[in-house]
This record gives sequence, C-alpha cells and structure tokens, in this order.
Amino acid sequence: MLSKFTKILRLDLSTELIVPIVLISLYVGFLIALRGTIPTSAELIAHLSSLYERFGYEVIFIGAALEALVLVNLFVPGTVAVAFGAIFARSGEVNLTLAVLAGTSGAIFGFIIDFLLGYFGFGKLIKRLGYGSFIEKAKNQLEKYGVKTFMLGFIHPNIGSFISFAAGAIKLNFLWFLILAGLSTLAWVSFWGILVFAIGEVFLIILTKYIWILIFLVLSVWILSTIYGKTKK
Repeated sequence: MLSKFTKILRLDLSTELIVPIVLISLYVGFLIALRGTIPTSAELIAHLSSLYERFGYEVIFIGAALEALVLVNLFVPGTVAVAFGAIFARSGEVNLTLAVLAGTSGAIFGFIIDFLLGYFGFGKLIKRLGYGSFIEKAKNQLEKYGVKTFMLGFIHPNIGSFISFAAGAIKLNFLWFLILAGLSTLAWVSFWGILVFAIGEVFLIILTKYIWILIFLVLSVWILSTIYGKTKK
C-alpha cells in the first residue's frame, strides 16, 4: 500500500534535507555579518539547544502541525523539528514524553484540518495544486483496506495528511476518524521518538563536532539526486 505514496516521500525527503540547510546557512550568514567570524559546530548546536530549552515544545507542536497540513506539508521540515526534540531530550533540554505528546497533538491538529477540508469539498483546490492523484489513491486505500490504511499510512505525516483529507471527502464518521488517526499518530510518533532518543547521543556527537561535514554531505546528496532525477527524465 505504501508503495503508492513513494513519490510523496521522495519529494518530502528532498525538502527535509535542503530546507534545514538553507535555514542554517541563513543563520550562519547572519552570525558572520554580525561577528565577522564563522561559528563553530559547537556554537551552532549550543544555539539550537538553547532554542529547544526555551521553546522546544512549541517548535515541535508547530512543526508537526504544519507537516500534517495537506496544503503545505511538502514544504515544511516538521519531521526534523520533532526529531531534534527527541535528540535534545537525550541531553535534557526537553522531556521525551512531553515531546512525543507535543508532536502527536500538533500532527492530529493538522490532520483534523485536512479532514475538514476534505469534508467541505476542497478537492478542486487540492487538484489544482497537483495532488489530485494522491487523494484518489488515498480514497481507494481507505475503501479497500479500512483501518489498515490508518495503521500503516500514518507512518509519515505527509501520507497521513492525504489519508485524512480523503477520509473527510468520503464523509467518514469524524469521531471514528479522530480515534483511528489519534491512536495511529501516537503510536508512530512514539516509535520514532523512542528510536531517535535511543541513538540521540550519537547524533549529538556528530552534530557538535562535525555539523559542517554533515551539511556538505547533505548538499552533495541533494545536488546529485537532483541531477540524477533530471537525467532520468
């Protein structure tokens, strides 16, 4: 079933890789202009750590909510925001349980909006944005697999957003949708949160010492994948 949505995930992965790099680059440019020096990896992570210590749950909630919205999700690196929450839970800036609840609440908030958009007939708008085929596939999956669609489809918020929109479009009972979407989202956010938390120390070491190498690696992979995609066409 999920293979039908691999195009969504490929596009989202590209965004998840490049948008954080662009934001970091802008921030680094600001620091260079302000101080006249290039910040070290440790300084960048210290700033990010301070941000999560002060506004971590808000960042996680907003990031998850935006990535769950069908209209903007492919352009918002919400998964990165949630993943950083689990990473910084490892070093104590946030509490993992609260981070998971913030991510789950944000995602469900976005899915509810998607459901309402589908319920009140915003399908034409979605089609104009080029997502019509994804919605139709989500409808087919719901009609064919029912509950299984929620169990597997909410593995990633981008897929969950299309399923939520389709659920509204076919007029699925809202309470039933809320229960299925809520439980599925909580299960997957908990799973990914615990997984990232378990290896969060490794991520922190890499980010603290080698963030510039990681940025160069991500940019290289993104450029090469873009070139490969164009040559395939």
